[in-house]
Amino acid sequence: MKQSFFWLILLAGLMAGQIALSENDEDLEAVRAGVRQIGKQFNPRVLAATRDLYLPLQKQASRDGVKIINNISYGNDELQTIDIYLPQEKPVSASIIVFLHGGGMVAGDKDMGNTDGLLYGNIPTFFARQGMIGINANYRLVPDIHWPQGAEDVRDIVAWIKGNILDFGGDPESIFLMGSSAGASHVATYLFHEPSHLISGSGVIGGILNSGSFSASDSDVTKTYYGEDRSQREKRVGLGLINNYQGSRIPIFLLSAQFDPFGIETSVAKAYAMLCDKYEDCPKYAQLHGHNHVSGVMSFNSTDDQMSGQVLEFVQDVLNPTTDP
Repeated sequence: MKQSFFWLILLAGLMAGQIALSENDEDLEAVRAGVRQIGKQFNPRVLAATRDLYLPLQKQASRDGVKIINNISYGNDELQTIDIYLPQEKPVSASIIVFLHGGGMVAGDKDMGNTDGLLYGNIPTFFARQGMIGINANYRLVPDIHWPQGAEDVRDIVAWIKGNILDFGGDPESIFLMGSSAGASHVATYLFHEPSHLISGSGVIGGILNSGSFSASDSDVTKTYYGEDRSQREKRVGLGLINNYQGSRIPIFLLSAQFDPFGIETSVAKAYAMLCDKYEDCPKYAQLHGHNHVSGVMSFNSTDDQMSGQVLEFVQDVLNPTTDP
């Protein structure tokens, strides 16, 4: 009788798990359907609508096992701050992944929309739950800065990590930079503009560039940041820097989204082709199916693991390279 009761309890538990899984799947499909309905465009309304789609997923997600230290200054400006996300138990020689948000260079924050760390904080949370150290970074904004000061903020973040991360159980020789949209533009500038590097070099072992704009445009923001002269802008944006870069090769993962604006997609594609030609060996690249300009980064640490799974795979491949037979 007791044995029969045990099996009944076990069966009930399994059924409950299947129901929960089914509900999670339905929630995720509803989110994906919402992104598809928004379509191939990006503007403030799309940002808000995508945020509303992903917030419920993030509210369901576990953030257990993560400690957060907020608003550590890496410079004198009030925007030059980082949040550190750590595994509950102090790691030993953990890799560090730094995330820089988007916002068209004029806006954005490491706590996207005051969501109490649910959005954008979800990215370093994900890495901390993998045993790494996640860092969520703010940086100075246009019109208060001009090229290459965005990259200099990235450099100062890397310098801060080099000087302090041992105290948190991190490995200062194992730093990845990850940027999305405008954040990707600043990360790309840092990676491929040697004068912005530390004296010892870039100081990083990998770069993850999501939906970045690497081409010159004639927008007011672009002119303010990169300069009024078109030929000057073309040398200063990511594509121009990649073309002229002579430094050591850094592993790169380029991503775009199915519903990215056309100009973003072509910019990422051109960066991919240019890096392929430069090294006669292409970097890792992925197009996120069913995602838009911001949904990929909003999906980290949720049931939607399309982007986070591929980024984690890239990180692990860099950390544990295999040699072809």
